[in-house]
Amino acid sequence: MAAKAGKEPVPRVSMPLDPPFAWSVGNWIEHFFDGMKEGKIRASKCPSCGRVYLPPRMICERCFSRADDWVELPVTGTVRACTKASVKVAENGDMVDLESPEIIAMVQHDGADTCIAGRLEADDASIGMKVEAVLNPKAENALDLLAGYRPAG
Repeated sequence: MAAKAGKEPVPRVSMPLDPPFAWSVGNWIEHFFDGMKEGKIRASKCPSCGRVYLPPRMICERCFSRADDWVELPVTGTVRACTKASVKVAENGDMVDLESPEIIAMVQHDGADTCIAGRLEADDASIGMKVEAVLNPKAENALDLLAGYRPAG
């Protein structure tokens, strides 16, 4: 990789991922994952100010109330930010090159006030692009329940 004038190439980094502990995602995220197992997108809603959080949050960042109301959102949304990734973190923690770049998008679901990140199954993306979630309710890994997004329609 050739460095641009005055710039150094970014070195490869190895990040071993072998945590010696078990952890829980907590009640809010567990409820979110359980919804995806049923093919639903669940978000938490603040009963005080009405802000809708996806991914769900226990405490509203605006008014600090407990966001313990739940709403089901449609699978559709809008790309608010995106980037192309040429590497990913492998199961052993090493960075590996992708055969072809993937688009990672921040998607604001219709009815939500916040964004969630996901892989976009498209050759290109733009801010404002309409997308729909691709759910995989039978995924063994909870993080794979939201398989990504694809252009809507």
